[in-house]
Amino acid sequence: MFSLENFFESGRSVHVSKGEIVIRGDEVSADVYYVSKGLIKVYSINDQGEEYIHILYKSGDIFPLILAFKGRQRRVFYEAMDSVILWKVPKDRFIKHVKQNTSPDIYSLIEQMAEQFNVYADRIDNLQYKSASERVVYRLLFLASRFGRKTGSEIIIDAPITHKVIASSINLTRESVSREIEKLSETGIISSGAGKIVIKDIQRLSKEFSEPVSLDLWGLK
Repeated sequence: MFSLENFFESGRSVHVSKGEIVIRGDEVSADVYYVSKGLIKVYSINDQGEEYIHILYKSGDIFPLILAFKGRQRRVFYEAMDSVILWKVPKDRFIKHVKQNTSPDIYSLIEQMAEQFNVYADRIDNLQYKSASERVVYRLLFLASRFGRKTGSEIIIDAPITHKVIASSINLTRESVSREIEKLSETGIISSGAGKIVIKDIQRLSKEFSEPVSLDLWGLK
């Protein structure tokens, strides 16, 4: 019988005190955790030092799933909200166990669900930025990752994404988005026209943040 709880209890038990961080935002965890007791809050910190809570994990939950299944490390912190008991196993062992206990079709479905979870998590990350310019840049990098088609050194966002669509997805006005895209076009980082956005220099675009952001976040490096 496929039991994640029994599987994790074959790993290592970890006791975490209130306020203790399990995984830091800049840390790539080699392990996957199962919450046996207590609450874990997942949050990011924006460029102004403000904390944004994404989700609370309770008993029976597993993290970090996006990293385990998609190899993407989000810039989030996992912190104990009270006295927490965790079980952890190496990520590779976890993936092997899931594959051995599910059919290829079911495993593909799990991967797809992890990818869609990643899409929603990315939007939360996007909205933590206060400035319109950083929100637009973040969204362009996400769109390049999801819909981008690489041609030489350029990435063409091959989808009918209008300024209005971008604006609606990141809580800005269409005028604000158009203004920021025009600025990026004037610097030669992107070009926009004929219903397409072309990223001419992905490295320069990723440096348009006040704090460094790795392209690994979108699998673009």
